[in-house]
Amino acid sequence: MTRFRQSLLGLCLAGVMASPALALDKSPTIDPFHKTVSLFEVSELDRALIPPLQIETGATIGVARLDGGRLIPTPFSEERDWTFLDRRVDVDIRQLGSGNYIKYIPEIPFDGQDTDNKIDEVRLTAANEGMDYVIIYGIGPDARWASFGNKALVETGLTVSPDCESWKAAKAKALLVDSYTGQVLGAVTSDNIDFHIGELADRVGELINALSGPSGV
Repeated sequence: MTRFRQSLLGLCLAGVMASPALALDKSPTIDPFHKTVSLFEVSELDRALIPPLQIETGATIGVARLDGGRLIPTPFSEERDWTFLDRRVDVDIRQLGSGNYIKYIPEIPFDGQDTDNKIDEVRLTAANEGMDYVIIYGIGPDARWASFGNKALVETGLTVSPDCESWKAAKAKALLVDSYTGQVLGAVTSDNIDFHIGELADRVGELINALSGPSGV
């Protein structure tokens, strides 16, 4: 090595040792067993930034009765309970009707296989009919634990929060669903259905009123 290169190398080394900014970073290595890594100063979302669920006054809500996971015409005695509820809330509650359902489901060939997810089809029918939300309810086998409409909740196509009442078992269960997104806004159950579903309808009304308040729930 020439004297010039030796001198240049010496100057570079002297500069590195004299300037901490140019020296190698000697900061401690990351502890692989450290449990929490914070990428931001705020570790979780500010809940105030998330708008609460709220049903607008005058919104249209369809009613869909399931039996064995399939939409059926609402029995007259049950339809009467929903009519009474419509008079007590500030929304428009209507029967979805199996006739409307037939208009939108795909035609199945005689030797073809029927679609599996009826619950999502009910929701989309309500959306096509211009209904903002839909009350989907079932009795007996359609209201078992962790299932709805004779189908596991995780397979319904709906978005269900873990703390929702829809995971519980009961003699009757009703879900209030956003027709366009499939999000379950809430659910209620009832075991008093021996003669009518008035209690179930009343609890749906309480849910609607709670979600129709100034700031929702």
